[in-house]
Amino acid sequence: MAVVLDHLVPYVQQMVKDMAAEELRVLVGVTGGIKKLEASTEYFQDYATDAERRRIDDDDSMKRWVRKLKDALYEATDILELYQLHAEDEERRRRRQLGAADCWTIIEEKAPGFLEPLLFCLRNPGFAHGLGVRLKQLNASFDEIRREMVELGLKKQLMDSYPLVRRSQPGEASTPRSRKTTPSLSRSSTVVVGDRIEWDTRTLVQELLADDDEPAAAKIKVVSIVGAGGMGKTTLAKNIFNHGDIQGGFAFKIWLSVTDSYDVEKLLSSADSQGLTPSRTGKLLLVMDDVWPKNHPWDGFNRIINNGAAARVIITTRDEGLLRSITTRDIATLQYHVNPLRDQDAWSLLKQQVMCSREVDSEDVDRLQHIGKAIVSKCDGSPLAIKVIAGLLRKNVQERYWKSVLDEPLWSRDRKKQHEVINSVLRLSYDDLSPPLKQCFLYFSLFPKGLVIQSNHIVGMWMSEGFLGGGPGDRRTRTEIEEDGLDYYEDLVLKNLIEPAPEIAGDGSVCKMHDVIRSFAHEIAEEELLVVGPGQNSQLVSSSSAIRQLSVESTELESSSMALPEWSRISGKHRLLRSLIINGRVEFNAPTGGAAVAGEPTLASFPSLRALLVRHAETERFVESLCSLRHLRFLHLDSTDITRLPDGIGGLRFLQHIGLDNCSKFGGELPRSFLELERLTSLKVDCTECTVPKGFGVLTGLRRLSLFPAQTDGDWCSLQELGQLQELVRLEIRGLAAVPSAALAADARIHDKEQLVVLVLMCYNPPESISTSEGMREECQRIEEVFDHLRPPRLLECLVLKDYMGRRLPSWMCVGGNIDLDSLTSLEMVSLPFCTQLPDGLCRLASLKRLYIKYASSIQRVGPEFQRNISSSGSRRRRRSFPKLEFLRFDKLQQWEEWEWDEEEEQAQGNKDSIVAMPRLQQLGFFYCKLRRLPAGLASSNRRALRELVLWNLPCITSLENFPSVKELNVARCPRLRIIRGLANLRGVSIELCPALEVLQDVPALDTMHWTDPTVYELPDYLGGLKLNVLHLYCNPELTRALASGNYRTTLDKHPICNQIRVTPAELVDVVVSGGSSSTSTV
Repeated sequence: MAVVLDHLVPYVQQMVKDMAAEELRVLVGVTGGIKKLEASTEYFQDYATDAERRRIDDDDSMKRWVRKLKDALYEATDILELYQLHAEDEERRRRRQLGAADCWTIIEEKAPGFLEPLLFCLRNPGFAHGLGVRLKQLNASFDEIRREMVELGLKKQLMDSYPLVRRSQPGEASTPRSRKTTPSLSRSSTVVVGDRIEWDTRTLVQELLADDDEPAAAKIKVVSIVGAGGMGKTTLAKNIFNHGDIQGGFAFKIWLSVTDSYDVEKLLSSADSQGLTPSRTGKLLLVMDDVWPKNHPWDGFNRIINNGAAARVIITTRDEGLLRSITTRDIATLQYHVNPLRDQDAWSLLKQQVMCSREVDSEDVDRLQHIGKAIVSKCDGSPLAIKVIAGLLRKNVQERYWKSVLDEPLWSRDRKKQHEVINSVLRLSYDDLSPPLKQCFLYFSLFPKGLVIQSNHIVGMWMSEGFLGGGPGDRRTRTEIEEDGLDYYEDLVLKNLIEPAPEIAGDGSVCKMHDVIRSFAHEIAEEELLVVGPGQNSQLVSSSSAIRQLSVESTELESSSMALPEWSRISGKHRLLRSLIINGRVEFNAPTGGAAVAGEPTLASFPSLRALLVRHAETERFVESLCSLRHLRFLHLDSTDITRLPDGIGGLRFLQHIGLDNCSKFGGELPRSFLELERLTSLKVDCTECTVPKGFGVLTGLRRLSLFPAQTDGDWCSLQELGQLQELVRLEIRGLAAVPSAALAADARIHDKEQLVVLVLMCYNPPESISTSEGMREECQRIEEVFDHLRPPRLLECLVLKDYMGRRLPSWMCVGGNIDLDSLTSLEMVSLPFCTQLPDGLCRLASLKRLYIKYASSIQRVGPEFQRNISSSGSRRRRRSFPKLEFLRFDKLQQWEEWEWDEEEEQAQGNKDSIVAMPRLQQLGFFYCKLRRLPAGLASSNRRALRELVLWNLPCITSLENFPSVKELNVARCPRLRIIRGLANLRGVSIELCPALEVLQDVPALDTMHWTDPTVYELPDYLGGLKLNVLHLYCNPELTRALASGNYRTTLDKHPICNQIRVTPAELVDVVVSGGSSSTSTV
């Protein structure tokens, strides 16, 4: 039941009304059929809500009736859309012919619409007759369904009782709103699961780092974290994985998401890409998350783990017996149970989750504490259940509403088992969703655990299924419909039904769904949604033929021995599909002993398909059959062998999204018929050889255009086509070095695109034929002039410059160029090989929060103009520089030696009324540059927000002094650094490979220190002058043994106040691999 009945009925009803109002006049002979269809859908709408509720409550007779009704409604959408396509084709043909015949033009002007039914029926007698027959059969089906409904005793229930997330409904014009390209998630919904997790984390971290009492042969230790679904096993494992002590204690850290069905070879390949090889050196931490009882992958990893240095393995599982199956005399094991939350921890979690909403404060929640504690007591200490119920409670912090949730009858169901408690909570949350939002929630469960999708692609697939409206009578723009979809996405996050994945995307544009929630959604979706994992190919045969949404996952490795899903089973049985996801290779040939497959595989078996997403599978085989998918809206191919799009792709009139990612074999010009895709809103072609046809600018509905090629053909330049695209919210242009003149760049009219939010400008290298310095100078000057004419619009929020080949940055980034990017919050400049100075206008960007500069090898000096903000009126009146900047990072400015600060600010830093640059700066980092010192003005005592400071591979710096607000300091590979002092609020410091460091003082708040240097054989003297709580030493093995034996205590004896000293052998490893879920992929 992937489509919710009380959404599908009104959707089809609106669709029929729209067709009747807009185009009924061309339906000679079938007017009666359309009117009857409209009456039927209107009748069923009043009963859809009660039918949907009874179906979920396991009423078998209702399930059968709902299935028949939905089959008929699906058929109605196909019929009406095919007619819409024919009508649009006829309209184009009619306009062309009327334009060529003056007499017919006069008739059309005197009697508008008079000729349409006549022309349509004369040219399409077969189609008009066929449509009439299908409508007659469909209405007969509705008559039978209506007769059966009387026996079921359904009750009327008005649809408008449901709260809707959208700010406007289909058919309504919406009010102006702020532009949106990703969900507006101001706070992360992922929080620590109660206070208990802190104790659990510390306990297991100590266990993993402790010296083994086992025999020397037992160099492997396995910790199994066991608990029911939703109890916080993965959260605990992540806390351990990211713990500061773990960071320095292991040379290799690998995270693998195993899932209930997996491919061992794929997991091994993922682990190998992170450094897990038989020849590895250095201590290893391996996390295998969500290991299920059947066919656990230990045997595949055991030989690799055993062949290397010491290893620690964390397994999260629901199976208590799993650890016994891998225990040998060479492996030390520990089983750790994650217990339900205590009452106070449970209440703290609920309160923290409810307060994630901007509109809720602590006093509001405390006032309802007595009811809240009664609610969490019904959750039986399950963190997941508490988070989901909090997502429901935060929408209305009123006593009456919370009391109604507490008194819900669903709580009184069988609660003996943990999963029943969570399912009751999920049902409460699900029932509260509006019908369209229910659709979106269930559809999200279609994506397998190993495949994470960008939010805009999720929304695109929702749109393709009609979940967001968008029919002929919908007066919202496509921009407004997509923004409504992003609102839906955000609401699912706020309800804790999906959660952001910050390890993949920190802006909330990628989310995941918990396994328990996914299982609940699959139960609700029943016979219409199917997810087939690796090795589960039999489900393709045993499942219902009424499946509408199908996801098939297999291996992408040719070396894998795992059986692949067979195309014949997919296309042979599941012909009613509306969405198809293939993640991995597919077997296109007949199985041994089976019937031969006639001809090439074809997509024509799926005439109702709306969305197609394929990764790592062969697609070249069915390129031509793409044209048979008349209803297709969403097409995304990632890492496939496709070489071209079919010439007839323009016939897919409904197509809204085309994405070709990592398709290395794709090349050539997009087909000419591509220009007929009037509904196209999103295009990405990741191919350096691809070109666009002339006339591309007719696709005025485009909102996202990625990797658009700058190309020329005589006097024509592809940038000229961009001038007409005024709806763009994201634009990426590549190959700008090929633009021959600034005038052609001006034709792109970038500055006029008021909707633009994200702009990426990529230059790439100038032609290789230029060999003289004079030629290069002219080339650089031309590129500078081209970029000068690519001035962004004033409301742009994110700008990226990449591979810029000019000597100076664009004039619109400088004071003299009247920089007016008032809304810009993020600026990245990556690869500026010829630029010798940074622009002086950046400091005036009033909204800039993030500035990242990387690979600027010609910059040797940054002058005071970088942060000196003088009024543009010409007066000397100062303004605050970088007023909202929070993140600043310089990376690989290899020749940068000096940062000269503004003298006026430096001299006034003792004055509390002085104007301080970067007053909100929180994170500051320097990587791979030759700075000799950091400017004193940067260390102003008035810059109170600075919390994190990183110095990494600065070979010339000698001292670091007087950063009073910094709490976390990371210094690594600074061989001349001698002095660190004057960091009054420093709490934690990490020092790695800084052999010249002699002074570390005036750090009274210092609590924790990580010191790493495998190259020395004695500890530095400055350790003796510190008062610490925790000291972690990562030394070479010889020094480690000396410290452990007690023969080397000189320096450590000076630490009577240090509560915990830990010594870990460390080896000099040039590359430390860590982070992320290795077995996930993003589309």
